[in-house]
Amino acid sequence: MDTNTSSPIAIAARGKEITGLEIFQRTTDDTPITRIQELLSIMNADQPTGGTDMSYGNGDAQHLRFWKANNNPSKPPIVLFVHGGSWRSGTCLDSLGSAKVTHLTNKGYAFATVNYSLIPSVTVEEQVQEIANSLAYLIQNAPQLGGFDPERVILMGHSSGAHVVTLLGTDTNYLERAGVPINIVKAVVSLDGSNYNALAEITDSPGPVADNLVDALGTDPKRLRAMSPTCHARAPNAGAFMLLHVCRQGDIRQAVELAGALNAAGTDVALHIFEGEGFEGHVQMLLRLGDPAYPATSVMDDWLDVHVPVA
Repeated sequence: MDTNTSSPIAIAARGKEITGLEIFQRTTDDTPITRIQELLSIMNADQPTGGTDMSYGNGDAQHLRFWKANNNPSKPPIVLFVHGGSWRSGTCLDSLGSAKVTHLTNKGYAFATVNYSLIPSVTVEEQVQEIANSLAYLIQNAPQLGGFDPERVILMGHSSGAHVVTLLGTDTNYLERAGVPINIVKAVVSLDGSNYNALAEITDSPGPVADNLVDALGTDPKRLRAMSPTCHARAPNAGAFMLLHVCRQGDIRQAVELAGALNAAGTDVALHIFEGEGFEGHVQMLLRLGDPAYPATSVMDDWLDVHVPVA
């Protein structure tokens, strides 16, 4: 445990909210490789227990895990979580962060975490469609899965998974192909996402984030615009968006831009920034969301109580 309260590790774990112009502070991501490896190891080991595994398609990766809501609410909303990993790594369990599962199911939400095929075996577009199809599967099987409300869906994702859920909440084509109406997606919760404006990512986030973008999506401007949630935010959109970010300078700029586009379209959007620079903050948000001591947890709870309450 880090006892230095001013260290990057302690600050990211503390995660106080940052407001005003302070959100635009210049940041760096100089996390040592040994710490990156340690964070990945902690993340991969933090797997949730319980739940029921099921397949939503015929592909080897096309499965999910589902938890019923606790406290027996009547027709609870469902959270569908999409893991990150630059579209090319991770699974629905080892890149999830177990605290959020326990926290949200105890609040009365049903919860599912979805696995999907990874690049380069599929394109990112095909990956996004798989996730839309997994939501269709859940909706079709709602009566057999404890009777959650199939018309009150919350999409939640972290990192590249946050890019996917914001794209699903703005570009209706994927859900339409899956037979899912956009109006049942009442909320999108994006956890430290990137590539909201994929065309700008190379200049916004030079380094690993931009390199991963080019590797996954190339450099064709037409394709990058098509994969940018901000370019689709003119409506119809999901009911409301919450963008929760740590201190990663380029991603905050894009989050502000996305929030402005959503607001201009008449879509409710909230943006909150929390302590924690670079990869340290990025992983700490994933791991600590759901812990009552982590400030973003109560921010999320209050917002969900307004936009998608249990009762």
